[in-house]
Amino acid sequence: MRPRTGTSPTGWRIPFWALQVLELGVAFLLVTQSVHVGHGGVLVAAGAVLAALALTADGPLGIYRVCGQRLHVSLVVGVSVGLVVAACIPSIRPDLEGLLVIALAVVALIALALRTTTGGGRGRRSPGGRPVIDATATVTSPAPRDPAPAPEPSVADQAFRTAGRTAGAAAAAGKRAAEEHRPVVEDQVKRGLRGAGRLAGRLTGPKSPPDGPAGAPGD
Repeated sequence: MRPRTGTSPTGWRIPFWALQVLELGVAFLLVTQSVHVGHGGVLVAAGAVLAALALTADGPLGIYRVCGQRLHVSLVVGVSVGLVVAACIPSIRPDLEGLLVIALAVVALIALALRTTTGGGRGRRSPGGRPVIDATATVTSPAPRDPAPAPEPSVADQAFRTAGRTAGAAAAAGKRAAEEHRPVVEDQVKRGLRGAGRLAGRLTGPKSPPDGPAGAPGD
């Protein structure tokens, strides 16, 4: 939820706690300077009111937090204007030094109050007393992630793959060559077997008996 801003729609902004710090600082300045000026009661009263406003605001430095931030800014501006009016009353008007202190305090308070970023009041609170921020969440589906790149193969894997492809190509080429030259080889084998058979037949063929001596034996 975007916090609501103060009166000024443009220009630089200050956080709400910075306005509270300024109020406490101005209150301290007014009270400490009241002892050095004539009719310093106005300065003491203004410092007490500013300190009370800072400590009761619904902000980081607030102790009781009974006043919303937008209302607090309006009250700060109103107290600053009231301080100027009180300084113009002759019976309670401080001397020249006191008027200068009041002028500086009023200018600083009004200028920064109109530049303060507010949260739009007290709003809801948790049981522990802390403010609750209303917000709307939009759930979106996560964007699809790109698949992780495959790891590059190592040198050994590449060498094994190359050797496997080479062996497969050699085996295929040998098979094709055997199929192409098979008829010629078979014919050569058959011719060799026939020639060996003829040669064996010549070597193992029937021999004529040797001629005996002339005449019958015992003659």
